[in-house]
Amino acid sequence: MSRRRPGAPADVEEVHPDLFVVHNPAAGPVLRGEGLREGDRFHLTTWRRDGLIARLRNRGFVVLTLSDQIAALPPLPDIAPPGEPFTRQLAPDERISHFAADPPGWHPAPSSAPGHVSLREGWIIRRRRGRGPAEYYRAGRGALTPLDETVALRLGYALIERQGGASLSASRTAEGWLLPDVPVPAEYRRLLGRFATHTRDGWLIAGAALPLATALFARLGLRVRAEVEA
Repeated sequence: MSRRRPGAPADVEEVHPDLFVVHNPAAGPVLRGEGLREGDRFHLTTWRRDGLIARLRNRGFVVLTLSDQIAALPPLPDIAPPGEPFTRQLAPDERISHFAADPPGWHPAPSSAPGHVSLREGWIIRRRRGRGPAEYYRAGRGALTPLDETVALRLGYALIERQGGASLSASRTAEGWLLPDVPVPAEYRRLLGRFATHTRDGWLIAGAALPLATALFARLGLRVRAEVEA
């Protein structure tokens, strides 16, 4: 039986592809001969990944692979379709964007007249005043309902999914695959950083990790399309 350390998220947790944190030292004998061990870090170097994880679980250890962590991300919330359009007058130095597809992210709200924007009931919007911090809301004709950024992004993607979803293009590079840096909720971004590198041009993903990125973005209703040069 495993002796799990109090407070540890799992006995063995994958933090980068094939790199694990061993929270429970009792799992050590099962890992022997399968890779390199340094302190509480274990780097799997053999091809027997599936068999090793199965043996750990058969002996009662809790293993959290990156795939497990992606599957545990919260699902998108249920959300009603956008309602009727309405016009909002802008305050001085106020800018309003709404969350929409093509590409997924914040897009300037359409102007209906000088100093006014056209919104729809239920849109997820971002508001800035001058150089101040962004504020997030669910749009309503009578009032704007405040949201924190994580909830706003999850609701924004739920709206996109309800309208048929959207796609992201993965471009092939010498280092792997490059995906655009679209805004994602904090828990998704943290997990994405475990198998992808954030660059000025987007998220760089090793070829073997593309299925992980595909699964993660699928949780947000996004399809990843691999673009291969002819």
